[in-house]
Amino acid sequence: MVPGIYHDGRTTRATPVVISRLDDRLSWCGNGIDGTAPLSDIASSAPVIGVPFTLALPGGAQLQVAHDDMPDDWFARHHRIERAVDRLERMRSIAITSVVVVVLALIGLFEYVLPWTADRVASHLPHRLEMVMGQQSLALLRGRVLLPTTLPAGKRDHLREVFDQFVRALPGLPPVHVAFYNAPAVGANAFALPDGTVVFTDALVNVLPDDRSFLAVAAHELGHQAHHHMMREVLRSSGIVVVFGMLAGDVTSLGGVTAAIPVFLLDNHYSRAFEADADDFAFKALAQQGIDPIAFADAMHALEQAHPELSGSHQLRYLSNHPLDDERIAKAQAASQDFRRKHGMH
Repeated sequence: MVPGIYHDGRTTRATPVVISRLDDRLSWCGNGIDGTAPLSDIASSAPVIGVPFTLALPGGAQLQVAHDDMPDDWFARHHRIERAVDRLERMRSIAITSVVVVVLALIGLFEYVLPWTADRVASHLPHRLEMVMGQQSLALLRGRVLLPTTLPAGKRDHLREVFDQFVRALPGLPPVHVAFYNAPAVGANAFALPDGTVVFTDALVNVLPDDRSFLAVAAHELGHQAHHHMMREVLRSSGIVVVFGMLAGDVTSLGGVTAAIPVFLLDNHYSRAFEADADDFAFKALAQQGIDPIAFADAMHALEQAHPELSGSHQLRYLSNHPLDDERIAKAQAASQDFRRKHGMH
């Protein structure tokens, strides 16, 4: 006999009873309750350690029996999985191992699965969606962060012509164009939006010494755009719900990603791996156009030399978002040496 709780299925009253088994029948009695039923007519809940068994009786009534009070032979657990789970739940070492496995699985999810999935989503977004996200992101920035340019019209027209001539000779690029804005809050900066807009701030244009430097920066940003770096970074930081929502075709996730793009532009920077990819793209693109790849390093040095007192501040945001370390300088020099060797230069 074991103690249990009887529920009649019609009221919330819980009545303590004593439950016993005789042959193939189960009986319960106590506090004015007296009943019996064949075991074959009683459905037992699956065993879960620490959770009482619920016995569904004919007519809608129920009996509850504490997990550890239920005799093993009353309701034989024929299902191998239930028997295995019940046995494993009682083993402390298995419980600890399960916690470790869950933690490692979560680390793997956010460290590897999420970035991999975000990269796949970003690389296969329809161009029309990239256009919409880029245009909406630019609309969010325009008038708040990006103000009308103060560059002379002649200079803007010249740089647009130089840019257009440069990109026309680069195979495989989606449609791109350059735009200029005055952005005191951003300082000297440039970035490429998903729709193909390459934004230069007036402050950056004013410190670049020549067209080569301008094209070197543009080529680097085109590298980010060609490899979908911005979308990959934004999706990686947007969270698993947004990424898998977009993977499943949930267009409502688009709004969250669009809103995250301006935040990324203002407060974050690309990973070292993405910077290296953009550098490689820029070096190859410059070399294809007959421009020494060292031009990008020269452009960064020009920024530092023009305003040494602002180095590291928000007014030289391009340097803080695209830090020119020794490794990147060495790669630029190596690309330059290769370029000079191929062109018979010394």
